[in-house]
Amino acid sequence: MGFTATFVLIFLVAFVLIGGVVMYLSKTIDHGEARFDASGKVIRDPAPTPPDEAKPARRLETDKAENDE
Repeated sequence: MGFTATFVLIFLVAFVLIGGVVMYLSKTIDHGEARFDASGKVIRDPAPTPPDEAKPARRLETDKAENDE
């Protein structure tokens, strides 16, 4: 195996290892903007509340006919 092939092989292995580390870090580190209050504590957003009840879809023509009356 020549010098060029060895260099390419080492480069590809290093590329895959670095890519794996980047993917791991992107999954484990929180992304986004941190907000702080006056005392320096992190302000956390409350968890979104799910809607009470699902509403069925309606046809646009039905809505238009009901609104015209």
